[in-house]
Amino acid sequence: MADAQQTSDLAIPKTNEEFRAILKRTQAGDQTTLPIVRKMLENPAYIAAFGGNLTEQVIYSFTSALAGKDLGFREAVMRKLEVMRAELLGDNPTPIERLLVERIAACWLQVQDAEMRYAQNQGSLNLSQADYHQRRMDAANRRFLAAVKALALVRKLAVPALQINVAKKQVNVVAPAIATLGATS
Repeated sequence: MADAQQTSDLAIPKTNEEFRAILKRTQAGDQTTLPIVRKMLENPAYIAAFGGNLTEQVIYSFTSALAGKDLGFREAVMRKLEVMRAELLGDNPTPIERLLVERIAACWLQVQDAEMRYAQNQGSLNLSQADYHQRRMDAANRRFLAAVKALALVRKLAVPALQINVAKKQVNVVAPAIATLGATS
């Protein structure tokens, strides 16, 4: 009971300066900030502020490494990823679809990074280094394709089965009608 009362009495930062002060203390490893941080993290809006969106951190790290000081290039890649996510998410994504789309975006970026690094260094690589880059590209591509396949599978399994009985003829549809247009009887 006393712990619950103490938790509810914690002072959640109300200004940007107070928040930055708490954030600085947490980054320095100040254990006394944990009760306040835990209370703050009950509100999902604070999760990203404390670095809880790991996919975004991965994407930022990769784009920064790819672009170096070229801010225009980094922003173009970030925009490409936003467009890709929006296209893949569609209108009403489920939580699992959102996770898989994030995975696809991160894996796509890893494929691009692996291929770009190979292309940039191709003329100066020995056989061992070239083999390393080829294996890295292959592995990144396998992860990307596995994420795409998982999203496709989730969407396929989410399509409701439909059964129609018309004049004693039964029609079962387990996939969207568009997928059956090319089928022959």
